[in-house]
Amino acid sequence: MTLGVATGSYEWQQQSSSKRPVPHGLRPESEEEEDDEEKRPDRPDLAQAQEAALTRDPATGTIPRERLLIAQQQIEQMLEARASQRAIGSSLSTANWTEKGPSNIGGRVRAIMVDPSDATGNKVWAGSVGGGLWKSNNAAATTPTWTKVNDTFTNLAVTTIAYDPTNPDIMYFGTGEGFGNADNIRGLGIWKSTDHGATWNQLSSTNNVNQYYYINRLAVDKNGWVYAATNTGGLRRSKDQGATWTQVLTNSSISDVDVNPTNGTVYATSGNFTTGGGIFRSASGDLNSFINLRSMAGSGLPTTNVYYRVELAIAPSDPTRLYALYCGTDYTLYGIYRTSDGGNTWQSLPEPDDADTGIAASDFTRGQGWYDLSIGVSPTDPNTVFIGGIDIFKTSNGGAATASSVVWQQTTHWYGGFGFQNVHADQHAVAFAPGSGSIVYFGNDGGVARSLNATATIPTITHINTNFNVTQFYAVAVHPTDYSYFLAGAQDNGTQQFRSSTGTQTRDVNGGDGAFCAIDEETPDIQFATYVYSNVYRSRTKGDDFFPDIIEENDNAGSFINPLEYDSRKNRLYYNYGTAASPSQLRRVSNATGTPRTLATIVLPSGSGTVTHIAISPNVTNRVYVGTSIGRVIRIDSAATTPTFTTLYTSGTSVSVSGIAIERSIASPEPDQHMLTTFSNYGTTSVLQTTNGGTNWASAEGNLPDMPVRWVLFDPTGGKRAMIATELGVWTTDDLTATSVVWQPANTNFANVRVDMLRLRKTDKTVVAATHGRGLFTSNVFIVNPLPVQLASFTGQATDQGVALRWKTASELNASRFEIERAAKGAPFQVLGSKAAAGNSTTARSYAYLDENAAAGTYAYRLHQIDVDGSAAYSPVVTVTVKPSAAPLLSSVYPNPFVQDLTVMLGQVAAYDATVILTDMQGRVVHRAKATPNSRLIQLHTPARLSAGAYLLTVQSGEQKATRQVIIKP
Repeated sequence: MTLGVATGSYEWQQQSSSKRPVPHGLRPESEEEEDDEEKRPDRPDLAQAQEAALTRDPATGTIPRERLLIAQQQIEQMLEARASQRAIGSSLSTANWTEKGPSNIGGRVRAIMVDPSDATGNKVWAGSVGGGLWKSNNAAATTPTWTKVNDTFTNLAVTTIAYDPTNPDIMYFGTGEGFGNADNIRGLGIWKSTDHGATWNQLSSTNNVNQYYYINRLAVDKNGWVYAATNTGGLRRSKDQGATWTQVLTNSSISDVDVNPTNGTVYATSGNFTTGGGIFRSASGDLNSFINLRSMAGSGLPTTNVYYRVELAIAPSDPTRLYALYCGTDYTLYGIYRTSDGGNTWQSLPEPDDADTGIAASDFTRGQGWYDLSIGVSPTDPNTVFIGGIDIFKTSNGGAATASSVVWQQTTHWYGGFGFQNVHADQHAVAFAPGSGSIVYFGNDGGVARSLNATATIPTITHINTNFNVTQFYAVAVHPTDYSYFLAGAQDNGTQQFRSSTGTQTRDVNGGDGAFCAIDEETPDIQFATYVYSNVYRSRTKGDDFFPDIIEENDNAGSFINPLEYDSRKNRLYYNYGTAASPSQLRRVSNATGTPRTLATIVLPSGSGTVTHIAISPNVTNRVYVGTSIGRVIRIDSAATTPTFTTLYTSGTSVSVSGIAIERSIASPEPDQHMLTTFSNYGTTSVLQTTNGGTNWASAEGNLPDMPVRWVLFDPTGGKRAMIATELGVWTTDDLTATSVVWQPANTNFANVRVDMLRLRKTDKTVVAATHGRGLFTSNVFIVNPLPVQLASFTGQATDQGVALRWKTASELNASRFEIERAAKGAPFQVLGSKAAAGNSTTARSYAYLDENAAAGTYAYRLHQIDVDGSAAYSPVVTVTVKPSAAPLLSSVYPNPFVQDLTVMLGQVAAYDATVILTDMQGRVVHRAKATPNSRLIQLHTPARLSAGAYLLTVQSGEQKATRQVIIKP
């Protein structure tokens, strides 16, 4: 596959990108009036190129996403085994996640299908390339909403959806983008539903078969035969609803396939630099029956391979009318064509005028036709056509007698400039409601947009993304005290700001592609957001405005999505500042919160590679760690003044360091001894560990499948456990000290999605995950589970003396005490007592507690472990059954002799009220009392008038009776 990777100077990138940066002071007056927020280009090609470098297998040079299928099978096996076992108390694998949104921002959508069973056009299916399959039941309503169909499919890159016209209950969707971007999201075949989308199953015939890694388009003909346009297997057909397939067009890469709904004629397009490409037609769809329409005399189509991609649309109301968009080999629009005789002859149509450049017949794809190219024809009027590149254009006279008379009207602009309505850039799909020329839906990099008046000269088009959370985040920053506030950098959706006042609805604070961001932990009014490369913006107004306060702008050193870290203690920013000529550089911004700030470049040792990760030591001031693109981990001491460098690790291959975590030391004379390092490439050891500051490293990968690992953090309560962000969700381990570390997926209520970053809020130990396809998620696993101590065991056993509770801790950190709690069946927990904890300990500790007051019955016990700072957590519950005892009713009395007060201890908790009788040696009753004990102890207070001497104490409960001689002292 040829990647659409731009080359050349940055000036060329500005000219050809979908959104051009405008220097300050030079913005068009119309733009200033429309929107005072800076608009910037997004570059899907450069994002993909960086992603390819970070994840490729160094041995093969490829990105073997098919290995994720093996990883997914391993996950399923682990979850199945875990379901049959008792939950492990204090395990991080039980992490439960809460989706945080955004609920108003979408993400890249390449597939839309309006449900054929709904004549109102309300039921709509949408496929996100990173967030799975979604559905709306009220898409045409005033306030439409979306729900996810499933975000745990083994592949979430849904790129095309189709239904069987002979039985609309049968539906299909394909996975994997084949147009050279996709953030390298490879598909894993085709899924099918036979119950109108209620349940879906992967077609085994396409499961991990390389011909089905990229499904560009699906179409189903009047016979129920399914056609799949693939990127590596040509055009493939199934006559048995996906059970088996046959290649019917051998051109290796097929961009599009459409079928005439009346006579079943099949049209397919190829491009991607394949020989003999163009538009192919077959009346039967059989192998060797397709003809290349450009080979027909007088076809009017291009006669040479001057195009990269071709998109085709058939007019449903007149299937002899077709329209085609050609993307040239330079990624620009090559031409727009029309046929009115089923494809025998074609006419070239005028190209629309793109208002963003003001040049007539300019390229409305702006050099991104390889990436965003879409076309759709009204089902009721063959003359009404919508096309999309960066923006959306419409013609209402597509069938004009003279082709040159066709007029295109621009209907949207990517940020609302030039007087057009604001619809997100990068158009990928157009879908009309069946039988309706008024309702049309658009899929783009901002989610789903809709028009309810598509017949108007300039239709009203608005986004309908409520709860359509498929945002592809690269990074996230957490606010230290406002628990609902986050900044998160997103692909093509800028830096999204989550506020407590708006809940899951967010706003974009800097446009274009958002990247790394930071919030000062001590003065959170100070915040940082970044656009691509070294474009860094500061807000000193609690995030209200980032643009007047620029750290660096129009500076294109560093990586496209550029690693950045902020030292809140010293108010310093560090970010990658490498260039092609000098890759091994780091930028330092001192006094980043004030004025003047000082910018300096730290030059790393020669040959270190490009910085791919930055970490600030939590223990040593002015110590910074960097990981690089050639697998080096470098410690930088005195980073704020005259840096010194120590290379702690060098990989034998060129792999990218994706994470460095340093355990926080507690008054340790040797800080920064325990560290974890992760790598994002396939085919390499993904997790390394050192316990001596980097002198020696050992694999901590254990049972992890072969997949990219993108971030790592320690459990904040100790260094025995860790959490990592992977290509398939979040994984955790409870024991880094094990000979072979065991990792478990920790994805309850989490999507089966790539996770780019994990951040911890220190104040409450909440962890937030930035996913690349399903927005933000948070978990309080570090708060409620596990215990802040390492609980090795907790048991309970019924004995003659009571219920014996025993527990052991492997280590303790800032632990104050254990409160022992008991609950009878159906009753709440009650505190029985307390045991002091060890405080801080790295050795095994044993504890015991005897519950002497449990009558016959079943009880639940738990430990409430409380830290010195007041934070607390509960242990797993143990259940103990106390059986009726044969022990004597009376166990002991004390003190004996006594003066006036006597304690009576029963051998067991009495099942009935107890009567206590005191008689003198002549048999006369001198004192009688009745007690309703709820324990084994009865407190007896005798009259003061009794004389000193010997007495007989009798206790009777039900049919049980016991006696004991007691003495009253003078």
